Amino acid sequence: MEVKQGVFLRESTGLIKEAGFWDAVSINIANMSIGAALGTVGLTLAALPSIVGVNLVYASLVAFLLSVPQIIVYSLLTTLIPRTGGDYVWLTRAFGPRVAWLVNGLVMAFVIQALAYYALIAIAGVFQLESVLPILGLNVSFSTWDMIAIAIAFFTVIVLANILGTKYGFRLMTILTTISMIGVVIAISIMLLTPRQTAIAAINNLLPSGYTYSSLASSYKGPEATLSGILMVIPFFALYVYPWLMAGPAIASEIRGKSAIKYNVPVAALITMAMATIGFEAMYYSLGFGFVTEALSNPNVNGLVSGSFNFWTVAMVVSHNAILSWFIGISSVTWYLAVLAYGAIVVVRYWFALAFDRVWPSTFAYISPRLGTPIYAHLFDLIVTSALITVTGLFYGTFTALYGTEVGPLTYLAFVGIAAVIIALRKNNELSGRARAALITAGILQFLVFIYLDYEFLAYPQIWGGNPLAYGVIIGAFVLGVIAYLVARSIYLRRYGMDISVAYVEIPPE
Repeated sequence: MEVKQGVFLRESTGLIKEAGFWDAVSINIANMSIGAALGTVGLTLAALPSIVGVNLVYASLVAFLLSVPQIIVYSLLTTLIPRTGGDYVWLTRAFGPRVAWLVNGLVMAFVIQALAYYALIAIAGVFQLESVLPILGLNVSFSTWDMIAIAIAFFTVIVLANILGTKYGFRLMTILTTISMIGVVIAISIMLLTPRQTAIAAINNLLPSGYTYSSLASSYKGPEATLSGILMVIPFFALYVYPWLMAGPAIASEIRGKSAIKYNVPVAALITMAMATIGFEAMYYSLGFGFVTEALSNPNVNGLVSGSFNFWTVAMVVSHNAILSWFIGISSVTWYLAVLAYGAIVVVRYWFALAFDRVWPSTFAYISPRLGTPIYAHLFDLIVTSALITVTGLFYGTFTALYGTEVGPLTYLAFVGIAAVIIALRKNNELSGRARAALITAGILQFLVFIYLDYEFLAYPQIWGGNPLAYGVIIGAFVLGVIAYLVARSIYLRRYGMDISVAYVEIPPE
């Protein structure tokens, strides 16, 4: 086998600029999973040792403020180094060849956790479908294997769209995200405009036998917000929402227009903050803080054991309109599909970037001449994610136990903060004084924020899934990344006299 000599696999990626401004914003919004967060927050509240003072509106705002340094880092670095793989490129080039093994371990921990998350989202999307159908008059119950089959079918359709053409993958993701966002706006409007007594009457029909609005509302004792309660739930937003800004940067070389590259991260972050925060506030405004807190945290009400109380089902029953109820129900499911659609695009870009640096087999960076897509990377993603969906479906009771895998990506993002500082110090000629100072300051703050979040996850393992399963997955993924790099480097040195680590001193081509 003859291997072409050169730092990279080839002189250009072969990818095409197919994403417009709204595509770039949409993929970030899908990445931040607002709809899934609104629909599944009860799983987290049920696991907290105390729900006193756990105010989701204030927590959302605090979590957003903690993400501001990251927004600055990702906006500046995406503008400075717009490449496929985004933060993987920044991180590897900042730390260089000497610690390439460490960075590849961190990258693999991040990617494997993302695949596990998509599998959970696929299953959660089927559960969401099952929870809204009875409200629409369709009493359907899915067996475990039905659930697995539907979840795999969801992801398969999305992957096939990406295989047939990158533009089809982008358009599908953007359409799903846009429909989902419209659903959130309609749901919020219904809650804010419906008189409380009318909403309460509707909610009593949603609650399972033995529970009423009055019984749940009167059960809550305590203030509407405490600092300890707000801080306790910040990791929930780290799981679902604000740190996940890397989708746009990961496809930066495929985005058309400098403005789209520069502004996709902050625009998406602001839209997400507004929708998530107002969404939780709408529930409090419509039904009262005490009732919402008790209902979301009660396994017999929030769907964990029985019942189906969440943001989406509340809006459906309060609407008193069949058309609106159907649209809200559909959009609640399309949120999960939008997350899968962005995932099918983004994870493949990391496989692609790793292969382009010769760490992963070149097959993962192969671009089909006819379709113009990394077809084999997509097929690999489909196989691995389908396997994870199957395992997840069979052991879905461990959903919150897998929260502990978040330690891997949080550590990865902490290192991206350090990388930002290193890049700022090196790029004297390419950054203005203000941009350089902003990147250094934001990079340091990003590192501190993610170290704090790591501490929260590790300090409260009973809440955030700190167990041998979760930690084993992340450690195993890290080791896999290290071994993959060391083996690839050894093979290229021994067979071809080529040191692949030299790629980490150069920016890859577009």
